Amino acid sequence: MSEKEPLILLVETATELCSVALSYRGEILGEEISREPRSHASLISVMTIKLMEKTGYTIPMCDAVAVSHGPGSYTGLRVGVSFAKGICYAVSKPLIAIGTLDIIAAMTAGTYALDNSSYIVPMIDARRMEVYTATYDSKGKRIKDVEALVVKEDSFDRLLESGELFFCGDGSVKVKPIIRHPNARFVEAEPLASNMSRIATQIYKTKKFEDLAYFEPFYLKEFIAGKPTTS
Repeated sequence: MSEKEPLILLVETATELCSVALSYRGEILGEEISREPRSHASLISVMTIKLMEKTGYTIPMCDAVAVSHGPGSYTGLRVGVSFAKGICYAVSKPLIAIGTLDIIAAMTAGTYALDNSSYIVPMIDARRMEVYTATYDSKGKRIKDVEALVVKEDSFDRLLESGELFFCGDGSVKVKPIIRHPNARFVEAEPLASNMSRIATQIYKTKKFEDLAYFEPFYLKEFIAGKPTTS
């Protein structure tokens, strides 16, 4: 008997982007995207309803829900993970968690022509000159753990001497003026829900689901609230 191909709802809210998508056999059936900042909580449910209406499916028909688990915006991650867990509880479906940097790396590997000596360095904007980042090979496989990094001119010199580095994600924008090595490539890649499809399908088939009762976003750093302004 052949293995069942999963229908998966994909949820991504880790940055200022907010997106949901539906995939079957690793292919995207439909997607909804919002670039309106700080509106994830008010839009995510509406976008999901619209997605289901557009594709002709319902949430109970899904085999699993996949969500990006971070690192990224504290508020955005809370919204996405809470929404995904709520659906899983309501319709008794398993939860799949995917690293936000893994999503950006997957998009880069699938979009640009990389040779075997190339590396992918996705970056998510953090505070000041800090970024959340990790390093991936040309196929999008992570080879260095996720870290919070204050980027300096020589931060990636060793890798840059061995091949091209594809810097991507919103954090790479503020790094571009600092890293001027001839092997540095700066390309566009976003953590969209549609780019979670292949990874989510692979995880589903291995049954590596999250424990709904204990699963939390991967913040990487503790949330620090800003000081309230005084009039």
